[in-house]
Amino acid sequence: MCRNVIASTVLVFCILVAILLVQLHVFQIKVLREDTVLYLERVRPGFHFSLGFMHSVEHCPVWDHLKVDDDYRMITYATEFWSSRTGLPYAAFGDETFRAEGDHFIIENMHRVIPAVIQWVDTEYDNTLRFGDGREFKLASLAGNTLLGMTIERVRLGYYLYYRIMYSTQ
Repeated sequence: MCRNVIASTVLVFCILVAILLVQLHVFQIKVLREDTVLYLERVRPGFHFSLGFMHSVEHCPVWDHLKVDDDYRMITYATEFWSSRTGLPYAAFGDETFRAEGDHFIIENMHRVIPAVIQWVDTEYDNTLRFGDGREFKLASLAGNTLLGMTIERVRLGYYLYYRIMYSTQ
């Protein structure tokens, strides 16, 4: 009996230490004006996602493709766009490649470090987040038409678990 109590106590202690001390990396979306977290997704190197929107001037779709590198930075590695006029890419730079594919253009072999994505989302611009596994969110449906910040953050396991439990409908 005494051994079971001691073993249980040690186990609970180890779990509590892990919850309080273990850290992990997450993709975080925040409503910047309110400083509230909208979404957390655990990430590892190689995690892929894409951000799509309707260009406000050219009224054509644009998709930026990003991944998390070994240092947990967001890296834009490709962009797709359906026009090459006002405010849109027109050429590749350095080792990047520019090509036409069907009705749109693609710049690939990019390696642009993005510390944060700060984006005004609006239903009019169809701002969309698509994960590599196919899950997709209309960003304006998360918090309405507002300014969002998307970053990779390091958080404690306890915070992550609390968030996932409290907001498990996402």
